[in-house]
Amino acid sequence: MTMTLTPPASAKISKSLKIDAIRFLAAFWVLMYHFRPPLFKELLPHRLAFLGGALWSGSTALFAGPAAVIVFFVISGYCIHNAYQKDVALKPINYYASRFVRIGLPLAILLCLVQPLPTGQNYLESVLWSLYCEMAYYAVYPILRPHFRYIGEMIVGSAMAAAVMVTVVRQFGHPACYGCVYETYRIPGTALLYASGWIFGCLIAETQRNAEQFQVRGAYSPLTMMIKNGLDRTTHYLANYLIALRVAIVVAGAAIMILLSESNLKPAIVPLITPDITLPLFQFLAAIWIATETATPSKAGIWSALAAFGAWSYSLYLCHKMALALLEMSGFDGTSRFAWFVQVPLAFAISYAFYRMIERPSHTVSQRLRKYTPNSPAAPVA
Repeated sequence: MTMTLTPPASAKISKSLKIDAIRFLAAFWVLMYHFRPPLFKELLPHRLAFLGGALWSGSTALFAGPAAVIVFFVISGYCIHNAYQKDVALKPINYYASRFVRIGLPLAILLCLVQPLPTGQNYLESVLWSLYCEMAYYAVYPILRPHFRYIGEMIVGSAMAAAVMVTVVRQFGHPACYGCVYETYRIPGTALLYASGWIFGCLIAETQRNAEQFQVRGAYSPLTMMIKNGLDRTTHYLANYLIALRVAIVVAGAAIMILLSESNLKPAIVPLITPDITLPLFQFLAAIWIATETATPSKAGIWSALAAFGAWSYSLYLCHKMALALLEMSGFDGTSRFAWFVQVPLAFAISYAFYRMIERPSHTVSQRLRKYTPNSPAAPVA
């Protein structure tokens, strides 16, 4: 008997709030990864210096920015297919215009804004790679969508292709540097590396929004049905241990950072493991987490509060490093013990202003373009 985990219609708003909240948390994780934690050692009394050092080391490992980006990819696949999967016909011109206006127009404007800043372009480079991957996924979605009967094969195939690519590069190639993923694989290779997580996000949306079709014999390939049934059983079980799953996600992200570093948090006998190995594995855990969260509605007020920030998480992700560039240009001492308490609020202020003036109008234009597609639901937020 096929198990189907389908949330009731009344849970849709709660599910959307969760997605927006998680997007904000992921953006905040990236910000903390780039800004580093406060200098606890200098903020605490001298006799507690050891505690400050431990807090700083632990926080540095805790806020795993690369893992948070993988969560973004899974959510991106989920949001895109959640909006488009019931379209009778997807008009390519409207689709591409809507999608690339949504993320491309704010990015183009920001690129113009950072030109006068001496280090603005360098700071922006640290987030551009993920946006290039997003654009690649958006570009292939209309091609993959008609063949989602074989979405299980797409997930497994992309994972296997990525594994072969990494093996060849590590055995016979010349990585740009230790731990450098984008610099080594460039846009096509990096997009392939994390494609399974993005497609898995599409599968989650397919199982939740098109549950009836999965009851039709032969509608999906045997591999797709096997993955879907396994995902249903896993989410049913983990729904009872959601807090533990959230902890596992954070711990797994921290482990990725520790395995990549020479930190004393990593036992000496454990070898250094690069993110082109750990992050492709992490994306499957992230997909299971997103599937469980979206299938488990919650009325807790914290989701509504975080979702309000999630509405401008793209601006936060895109603009947060502008605060560092502006402060450097002003001669601000970024090494002072109170620097973090200036940098982070400024990053939030700049990001919110960018959202109000640039991102939100771009989103409005994107929605108008999106509405030209027949039989279309509301446009996705991300």
